[in-house]
Parts: sequence; C-alpha cells; structure tokens
Amino acid sequence: MKTVFAFDIGGTAVKFGLVAEGGRLLKQGEVPFERDLSFAALGERLARLYEDVMAGARADALAVAMPGFAAPESGVVIDGGGNVPALRDGSIAGALEQRLSLPVWFGNDGVAAALGEVRYGAGRALSRFLLITIGTGVGGAVVLDGRPIISPNGHPPELGAIIVGLDDVGEPLSLEAQSSAPAMLQAYARRTGNMAVTARGLFEQAEAGDAAAEAAIDAACRGIAQAAGALTNALMFEAIVLGGGVSGAGEALARRLRRLMPAYVWPALAAKVDIRIAELGNTAGLLGVASLAFDGLSTPSRRRDVRRDVKS
Repeated sequence: MKTVFAFDIGGTAVKFGLVAEGGRLLKQGEVPFERDLSFAALGERLARLYEDVMAGARADALAVAMPGFAAPESGVVIDGGGNVPALRDGSIAGALEQRLSLPVWFGNDGVAAALGEVRYGAGRALSRFLLITIGTGVGGAVVLDGRPIISPNGHPPELGAIIVGLDDVGEPLSLEAQSSAPAMLQAYARRTGNMAVTARGLFEQAEAGDAAAEAAIDAACRGIAQAAGALTNALMFEAIVLGGGVSGAGEALARRLRRLMPAYVWPALAAKVDIRIAELGNTAGLLGVASLAFDGLSTPSRRRDVRRDVKS
C-alpha cells in the first residue's frame, strides 16, 4: 500500500496526515504555527514532525499545501502567502526533499482543498461549484467541469482579495479583511471590548443569543454572500461549498449564508445553487495535495506542482 505524508501549512497551524490511496487518512493531527518562524526552522519542524509521526516507517512521498503562489520551477512562494512569510525565503518542498530523501509534490492550499472535495468529498457529484475556505485567511477555488481553475502560468485564484465594500476610512475592503476568522473576532472585540477565543466559539455564542457575536458574524457572512453571489451570477454554480476552520461551525454557518445569498444572486440562479459544508472539513487540503502526489507516483513524468495536475 502506497502512502503520502501531507502537510497543510496555515497562518496559525500546520495540519498533517498520513494518507493512503483512495483518500483514506491513516494518521492526522495539527500543531501550532508561529508566524515569525524562520524558513530554516519551519523546514526542520516539518521534517521532525514527519519523523516523529512515522516512528521509523517511511512514506512513499510528501505533499505540501501552502498559501499563495509557489513558482512551479522552484517551489518558492512568489506571490501572496503573507500569513506565512517564511515560505517566501526558500523552497519548503526542496528543503524537505533534501532533508528526508523523498519526492515532494506541492500546491496552493485553496486549490488543493477544492481538489480534495472533487475527488473525495462534496464535489464528487458536482461539475460546477465554488469552494470558499474561511480561516486565518479567506481562500478557495472555482471548479468548472470537475477541475479547479488556475491561470495559464499556474496562479491560483485570489478569492480573499475580492472587494466587498469600503473600510472606515473609505479604502477598498477585501473579503479576507471582512470575513476571515480574525476579522470576525476583531469585529466582536470592537463591539464588546472582549476578544472571543475562536471563531467557532463566536458562532456558539451567537447561537446562544449573544447579539454582539451575531452582529460580528452577520458582517462576515454578508461579505461571503456578496462575493459568492457575484461569482454565481457570472459562473452559474451548482453549489457553494464552505471549508476551512470556520466551516466547523457547520449548519450555523451554512444557514446564515442561505439567508443572505438571495440578496446578491439573480433569482433564477439563486433557486438552483446549493450551499453546503465541505464534507472533508479541515482535511480537504491534505487529501487534495496528497492526491497530486499519488498521481505523480503513478506517472513519474508529471511535474511536482499543482499546475499540470489540475489541467491534464
């Protein structure tokens, strides 16, 4: 049985998992991530994490999902990825390949999550959908004809950069600034002077009747509905799939989006779009990027980044 050890590097945590063919997670976990960690320290931490979890055993390959756009030739993040600045200082895929003597495949985290849902989750029966991942940042991907869409040079979409309004000083307000987990917590803090511990906890407070929590969540969900609505008007999705850490709120998140979306979508299209939580939860990126590695292991001539694998 072939296995791939996958990492999903986020702004506050690194998720990891040992994946078997067919998308079966044999082991999984999550460790905190410090934003100011150096490139060398990040590479060593990931390598040691692999060694600790594998305990002397060996995977057939590694796979890394990361924010931003990593140059296909080098694996260095050259655009975006601001939540993990160390990724701009070197090729984490190259460092792991050298340190652990294993082939490494890599890709954008949002595109990897969409690929995971296409192959193993909510997207299996869908041809055309939008995945929005909500966590430390906001990302995701557009899936058309069963494939995540990327630019000709491999650049992933930048859903978090969609402008959804103006901020308090009249500057453009991005979806990430409006609707990410930190944005929800900051909005709650402005209203109450208190900082909720997690976005998921904020949903629990709102469900229990906390008006300030409800207002903070409503503002974030309106941003998501506006962005998803505009894209639905243009691309006529079958579904909006909600992923990332905040999707752990489950139906409490989906229900609010169902209420808000009709204000931003042409009525005939709104009636046909389903809003659902990602089936794979916060493991979609792990499973998606691992699937790239399995593809590569079965076809050794494939390049080791997401560009070829989502287009071929």
